Amino acid sequence: MPLWNTPGRVKAAFFDADGTLLSFKTHQVPDSAQIALSELRKAGVKCFLATGRPPYQVDEIPIDNLEAFILLNGQMIVTRDDVLHAEALDPADVATVVQQVRDGLYECLFMERGRCYVSGHDDKVRAVEEAAGLSFEEGDIEQALHNEIFQLNIFLAPGQTDVVTNATSNMRLTRWSPHFVDAFPRHGGKARAVRRLLDEYGIAPDEAICFGDGGNDLEMFGVVGTSIAMGNANDDVREQADYVTDDVDEGGIYNACFRLGLVTEA
Repeated sequence: MPLWNTPGRVKAAFFDADGTLLSFKTHQVPDSAQIALSELRKAGVKCFLATGRPPYQVDEIPIDNLEAFILLNGQMIVTRDDVLHAEALDPADVATVVQQVRDGLYECLFMERGRCYVSGHDDKVRAVEEAAGLSFEEGDIEQALHNEIFQLNIFLAPGQTDVVTNATSNMRLTRWSPHFVDAFPRHGGKARAVRRLLDEYGIAPDEAICFGDGGNDLEMFGVVGTSIAMGNANDDVREQADYVTDDVDEGGIYNACFRLGLVTEA
């Protein structure tokens, strides 16, 4: 891993939620991370959330220092005042997933614009609830056939997802956890959303940094000037990042900002 070097002018910073801003231990944003975001904002850096979570699952994240929000892995982009982008999944692909759930192939969490519901609880679902500090309400999955679905969490282990990819046409899968994959429109994702916000605010890619820890963050790394993996990140994320900082619970975000010269006190 290279020595830390101060990048050129930084005007934007993108932060994943779980395992990056949010601690898996406390399910809160550590004080050190909140201080870092506050210092970045005071320095004129626009800070953005970039998460796979929907808007109704980000209450634990203070928004005072955040300019805008990439949600549902880029399927929604919102500012404090407006919705810049919202794109639902192909209804035909959603119907395929509903049928596979009915056939008992896996459990699935269906995310609408304002609510979500899970088909049932197995060990994978419970493990994710515990890790993220969330509780998923079970619901009638028939609703997904009539309402817009912006993202799915499909509870399949690595090596088991061909059952989905072979049966759908317009869907992408990305993995943050060994217990499930996120599913969203094929041309969607965090990278497209990051580019959209950079264009919106007139910021060049090499003037942006990003922080992440999971597979759904990797594509962001390719569209900003500097990428930072958390110390608790997956191995592939650590390997592809420009720098690796400390764990989320060990001041990872603040320490990275200090090493990059973006905050002035250790």
